[in-house]
Amino acid sequence: DALSCVKKLQSLEPEWVKLAPQPRIDWHNGGVRGDCVVGEYEYIMRAYCQVPGKPPPRGKWPSWERLEAADVHTHGRPQARLRVVAELLSNRTLLIMGDSVMEQFYNALQCFLRREGLEISPDAAFMHFLASNRPLWMEGRRKMPPKLPQQATTGMRLLFERAVNFQKEDLEAAVHTADVIVLNWGLHYHDMDRYRSDLEAAFEMLDRHAASIGKAVLFMETGAQHFKASDKRGHGQLSHRGSWEERDRSTDRNCACAPIEDFGINRQNGVLHTLLRDRRYPYIRVLPFYELTRPRWRWHFGNCTHRPSRWHYDDCCDCSHHCFSPGMWRSHLYELVAKLELGGVPRPS
Repeated sequence: DALSCVKKLQSLEPEWVKLAPQPRIDWHNGGVRGDCVVGEYEYIMRAYCQVPGKPPPRGKWPSWERLEAADVHTHGRPQARLRVVAELLSNRTLLIMGDSVMEQFYNALQCFLRREGLEISPDAAFMHFLASNRPLWMEGRRKMPPKLPQQATTGMRLLFERAVNFQKEDLEAAVHTADVIVLNWGLHYHDMDRYRSDLEAAFEMLDRHAASIGKAVLFMETGAQHFKASDKRGHGQLSHRGSWEERDRSTDRNCACAPIEDFGINRQNGVLHTLLRDRRYPYIRVLPFYELTRPRWRWHFGNCTHRPSRWHYDDCCDCSHHCFSPGMWRSHLYELVAKLELGGVPRPS
């Protein structure tokens, strides 16, 4: 019955783990609340992303080891280090493309790059390459070239491009810029007919790119959201899909995230898998993400009011973005490596 479902989906973390959605994030002292550290560049790099041999600074943050112990959802999951990806993609360009959740993924890669001793300054050839491709990115409506260039000791180059939906000119620029593209558009689509149409147009372009030797395209699943919705059965605990548009609006000012039902369906991923099931786009691979994020309803920012950017300053409840977890992103890296190898990117000998 409904109550047994609620019990089944309650938190699995030990009692000592502090992941309540209240009070608000302490933005001015490290972007932290208990064991939730805002998983964005400006908050994680200082706290966790030192070069090898350099001790972490003192602060209010939970330790790296505490976060690994707290994240029971990744215990037992295979994980990979970024070095494996850097060796697979030596002397190639990896473009991460998508919304702010995808930028969180990119920020984690930036952190691992430094912690694993792989980071070097982008060389002159890389910067010249970016400058020569800039006109392509300026042809679209957005006129926003990739940002945050990074380079690894293996020659792997990394870029991030913020994009929340399909823009033909931007995607044309992407395939001219990158060897390997990992992208997601999902959370900003609410009309599934438009989503399907945009994916079909994008996949025609991306499949041709991925068919070339040394190229790959991975479309990442849309992650789970955990916005609380009023349950028809009156318990007010479960949310069918956890989506923002179906949230209980009273939580905008009294933030609470909630578990989602096991049988809940993510609409965007349903469209994605249906399109790829008939093998019309044989070279595009799906990068799993939904199941990794589905049980993580306590690992969101929660009460994010009074953010320095002033975004939703007094009514910010975030059940989409992720508190930083090394285990979560290393589990995701393992899936990335597996899909790259499946797509024909060989391991170095």
